[in-house]
Amino acid sequence: MKQKATVGVSPSESQAAAVATTPKKGDPNYYEFLAPSVHHLSTQLMDDIEAAGLDRNATIYDIENLRSTEFGVIRRKGADVICPIDERKGAAYVHSINGDDNVGTATFMISYAWKYQIGDIIDSLEAYCAKRNLDPKKTYIWMCCLCVNQHRVTEGGSVSFDVFHETFRHRVRGIGHILALMAPWSLPEYLRRVWCIFEMYESYTSGCEVDIIMPPEEERQLLGALTRGNSVDGKNGVDDLFKAFADTNVENAEASQPEDKENILRLIREGPGYAELNKQINNYMRQWVLTVVKEAVKKTQSDLKSDFSTPKDVIEGGTYMSYIAAFLGTVGDKRGALDHYFIAMELYESVDLEAPDYNGHEHDVQDYIARTYNNLGECMENMGDLDKALEYHNKCCKQFEEVYGTDHINTSASYFNIGAVKRKQEDYEGALEMFMKSLAIDERTNGTYHADTANTYDYIGRVKQQMGDLDGALEMFNKNMEISSKLFGDNHPNLAIAYGGLGLLHHTKEDYDSAIECHKKSIQISENILGTDHPDTASCYLNIGGAYYYKGKYDSALNYVTKAEEAYTATYGEGHPKVHSSTTWKDLIIEAKTGAANE
Repeated sequence: MKQKATVGVSPSESQAAAVATTPKKGDPNYYEFLAPSVHHLSTQLMDDIEAAGLDRNATIYDIENLRSTEFGVIRRKGADVICPIDERKGAAYVHSINGDDNVGTATFMISYAWKYQIGDIIDSLEAYCAKRNLDPKKTYIWMCCLCVNQHRVTEGGSVSFDVFHETFRHRVRGIGHILALMAPWSLPEYLRRVWCIFEMYESYTSGCEVDIIMPPEEERQLLGALTRGNSVDGKNGVDDLFKAFADTNVENAEASQPEDKENILRLIREGPGYAELNKQINNYMRQWVLTVVKEAVKKTQSDLKSDFSTPKDVIEGGTYMSYIAAFLGTVGDKRGALDHYFIAMELYESVDLEAPDYNGHEHDVQDYIARTYNNLGECMENMGDLDKALEYHNKCCKQFEEVYGTDHINTSASYFNIGAVKRKQEDYEGALEMFMKSLAIDERTNGTYHADTANTYDYIGRVKQQMGDLDGALEMFNKNMEISSKLFGDNHPNLAIAYGGLGLLHHTKEDYDSAIECHKKSIQISENILGTDHPDTASCYLNIGGAYYYKGKYDSALNYVTKAEEAYTATYGEGHPKVHSSTTWKDLIIEAKTGAANE
C-alpha cells in the first residue's frame, strides 16, 4: 500500500501471414515446413510416449537420447520411412505421420529447452489454443525435435555454423510467429540455454511475432506471487518478478558445445548486443505477464457477476482487484491501476454488512475502503491531480486513525503519502512533518532494514534537498542506498530510484559529471527491468537530460529529453503535467542549441 517508491497480431492475422509465406505442397521447401498439430501432440504422440513406458513428466531428452544407439520414441517413428527430402531410409517424426488433423504447414514455431517435460509443453500449447480460439487440429507447431530428421543428426557429418544459421533463419522467417516456452516463470530454464537464446535472437532480428507461453500451473503461480502480501521486510511478489527480469542475461547461457556458445554470442555481439537483447526478452516477458493478468481479471469479473456471490466472495474479489491494480501501477499502467481501484471500491461498498454469511468474517470492510482511498490517492498523484490525491489520502488517514490509532504501520503509510503530495505542492515543512511521523513509526515497527523505512529516508532526503539542506539530504540518500542494496541487491527499481536521488543531489551541487554517472546507473536498471516506456524510466531520461543541458551537451540532452517525452506520453497520454514538463525542457534545449550554433 505504501507508495515508497501478448506481443503480436491477432491469431487469424498470424495464421494468414504464415500461410502466405510458407511453401505449399509441390514447392521445393514444402517438407521443411511441415509440423505436427497440437491435437496430434496431445493424442498420438502421448500414446507413443506411454507405449514406451514413459509419461507426461518425461523430458525431450528422456523421449529421445541422441547419444544412445537405441532409438527412442522420435527416431523409432521414422526408422523405416523414406525421408522425402533426401530419399534415404530414416525420416523425421513429422514426415512419418499423415492426415490433416495431424500434420500440416507450420502455423507457429515453438522455442523451448529439451529439459522441459512433454506434459508442460503440450499443456502450454493447448492453453494457447484455448485462449485464442484456435482449432488444435489445424494449429501446426514446428518443433525441432520432431521436425528435424534426428536420424541425420546422429549420423554426424560436418555442417558449418554459418550454413546451419542460414537454414534456421529461413525457417524462422518462413513461419513468422514464435512461441517461446518459459518455465518456471521466476527463473526460466529457457534463458539458461544458448540455443534458446539463439532462437530468440533470430526471432528478434527477423522481425517475427513472439509470444511467451507457459504451463497453466506456472501462470497460477505467477498470479499467486503478484497477489501475495508483503513479507516482513516489505518485499512482495512483484519483487520476485523484478528479480526474474534482472536475472535475464544472455551472456550467461549454457551450451554443451563451447563452440556453439562462442558462435551464437558472436552473432549477438555483432548484432543487437547483449544489453539490447536482454531488454527485448524482458519486454516479451512483461507483455506476457500483462496478458495473463488481464485474462485473470476478466475471469474474476465474470465470476463476481454470479448471483451466488457472498459478501466474502465480493471482499475477496475487491482485494484481488486491488492487488492487480497495484501491479499495473508498478509496471507503469497508471490508468489501468486507477480503473481497477475504482472496481475494488465499488465491490467493497456493495457489501451487505447485515448478511448472515458475513457475520464473523475476519476482515473489516472499513479497513479495505480506507486502503482503497489510499491507493486512489496514489493514482491521482501519479496522474497529476494533487488536490484530489490529498483528498483521498486525508479520507484514508481519518479512517486509519479511527481504526488503528496514530502509532500503527497503516497510519504510517497514510502519513507518508500525505507527505508525498505536500512535497509536490511545495509545502516542504508540511511534507517533512508527515515523513518524520511516518519514519518514527516505521523504525519502531519494522526496524531499519525494511523497504518502507528505506523509502521514507529517500523522501526525507528529497525534501531536505529542496529546503537547501544538502548534507542532510546526502545522509538520507546514503541510508536509503544501504538498506535497498541489502534488501534487493544491485539490480532493482528501488536502486534505480536511489541512484536517481543521488544524481539530482549532485546536480544541485553543480557536479554534473557525478550526476550523469548516477543517472546512467539508474537508466540501466530501469530500462532492463521496467522497460523504456515506464514513467520511472522516463524520469531517469529527464534527469540525465537536464544534467547534459547544464553541461552544454545539447545533443545528448535533447536525445534523452525526447525519450522522456515519448515515454510519458505512452503512459499518461497528451496533456499530462509530466508530458508538459518534458516538452518544456525540450523547447529550452532546442533554443539553447540554436543559440550556441549561431554564436
